[in-house]
Amino acid sequence: MSSSTSISSSSADSAKQTVTVVIGSNAPPERLAACLAALEPQRDGVEVLVYEGAPSPPALRERFAWATVVATPGALVPHEWRDGIDAARSEIVALTIAQMVPAWDWIAQIRALHERYDVVSGAIDPGKGLGAADWAEYFCRYARDLRPFPGRENLDLPGDNAAYKRRLLESVRDSYRHGFWEPFVHSELAKDGVVHWQAPELVVYQGRSAGWRAFSTQRLAHGRQYGRDRGAPLTTTGRVVGVLASPIVPFVMSWRVLRLVFGKKRYRARALATLPIIFWFNLLWAYAEARGYVDLQRDRAS
Repeated sequence: MSSSTSISSSSADSAKQTVTVVIGSNAPPERLAACLAALEPQRDGVEVLVYEGAPSPPALRERFAWATVVATPGALVPHEWRDGIDAARSEIVALTIAQMVPAWDWIAQIRALHERYDVVSGAIDPGKGLGAADWAEYFCRYARDLRPFPGRENLDLPGDNAAYKRRLLESVRDSYRHGFWEPFVHSELAKDGVVHWQAPELVVYQGRSAGWRAFSTQRLAHGRQYGRDRGAPLTTTGRVVGVLASPIVPFVMSWRVLRLVFGKKRYRARALATLPIIFWFNLLWAYAEARGYVDLQRDRAS
């Protein structure tokens, strides 16, 4: 991955910074602009760090000059989050991505929840004006985070709407040196008894993405890296089983999406209408994860 280079910087707010927001940005510039516009009224005492795979237009950086924007050419969002966490200066580090639009009280909810918990996450609801591919992407990634749900302990928190005590992240820093993949980081934190709390009042909305081609490419890249990371502690037999089981994975993943959506009784018609695209996205993930296992096995054998 290319080294990061700063391309703009923020001025310090008058209030003491208590929250650093790290935004991984591989979405179109208009999505980043919507995310930052939602944060602007909430930024008192907040440090905002944007890590973007492609440089945003100068006009956008000038419009939101209070945010620090860092170029990370070709990086995946987990790599961008890792770099942002390393650079964060506040006691609380919140993660999201450019296509998310935080609710008007997002920062206030993060602060309130962190009075009781060390790791919190929330709901991810669909935003306005989504196309078919956007809906399929939403269901693949966030069906389990769709409201309603009660406040609950949940190790499977979405990093796209999560906030952590920085001191705890630093204690498991080795677990995200190759990228901040939530399952691995959360598992390490859980070993120390850290409660992972998901609160429905902490809300972001998924906006439009870059389209099905861009998400397909991202799905392949993320799935392959995930397979490498997940396969690292496994034996050769475990990795072979993962590869052999991959043909059934898209069916299982797609069934889980439908079960979740129908259980919440929201957007059921949307889920059925976009099921072929949902299955395609899940097929790409299963293939890429299997490739990750194979890559790792070849590396170990060489």
